[in-house]
Amino acid sequence: MASQVATGVFQTIETVDKDKIIIRDKLYGEHAITEPVLIELLQSPELARLKGVCQHGVTALLGFGPKVTRFEHSVGAFLLVRKVGASVEEQVAALLHDISHTSLSHVVDYALSQPGEDSYHEVHKSRYLKGTQFPQILTRHGFGDLKALNEELFPLVEQPSPHLCADRLDYSLRDALAFEKFSLQYVQQVFESLKAFPHPASPSRLLVLEDPQLALALARAYLATDRDVWSNRSHADIYKRTGQIIKELVQSRRVNEEALWILSDADFWALLRREASPELLSELDKLETDGLPDENKLRLPRETKIRTLDPDICQGTEGDPLPLSVVHPEWAVERRQYILSRESTRE
Repeated sequence: MASQVATGVFQTIETVDKDKIIIRDKLYGEHAITEPVLIELLQSPELARLKGVCQHGVTALLGFGPKVTRFEHSVGAFLLVRKVGASVEEQVAALLHDISHTSLSHVVDYALSQPGEDSYHEVHKSRYLKGTQFPQILTRHGFGDLKALNEELFPLVEQPSPHLCADRLDYSLRDALAFEKFSLQYVQQVFESLKAFPHPASPSRLLVLEDPQLALALARAYLATDRDVWSNRSHADIYKRTGQIIKELVQSRRVNEEALWILSDADFWALLRREASPELLSELDKLETDGLPDENKLRLPRETKIRTLDPDICQGTEGDPLPLSVVHPEWAVERRQYILSRESTRE
């Protein structure tokens, strides 16, 4: 019997039978999945865990934004590379690229990351994967070299900032829509116009857009989402304060670090409340009741990334893609001014 479940704000998945899953995504439409490896991965408990992990961690949990999930983002990245004709292996890499994210997502970076380290979940990804069933699943389906567990080997999935890639594009579209920085019509235009250059099997393949104006609209929506959400000082303050509480409880061994890869955001928050000292419990109460602090009274924490986008544009059939900042030099100026203005608010 078919069953349909919501996986986040914008997405549902219907299991039709053992050989077919239908993904219905508000951003990217309806997609039938019949490849056995993808069906098994989509039904795995480790991936299902991400339905309870919000992209925005504690701020979403506390009601300061919609609860867009790591699961729907992972599926979204997978649908983007699938749309442009990527191999099944690259689709797997996209689907699993965020699999090691912890409860409360990037909040843990403020708690347990060392200065200069990559994101906490990336540092621990290899260790985490060894304890999952993914190596066995991939080997069973003919991907025994396990390359698909390293998304950095797949150019359509991961690119250095500020280039376009499936990871960066999906979270930007999903968050920009959720926070009303980009309309659904624009989101769907980006999806329809997205291409792999020069082709999806090229070693140097890139995700590109053809319309410079659409790319500029996307880049500005990305900047607006960064300003109001990703590097917003009020949101960052909530992250940092929560991170300090997690750090104290983990270092005192009142909370087992391994719980970060087991519990949903809500269950992990409940664990923090159970194990907190009276002083820390008071801090948790304040986070729940005080609302967002005044951004004008805050400095941007050193851990907080400032995010911008410079999509590659491919116009016509000849020539290599060019960054939006080359096609539209005014974007280079606008982007640089934004970065400088945000950096000026650092601690």
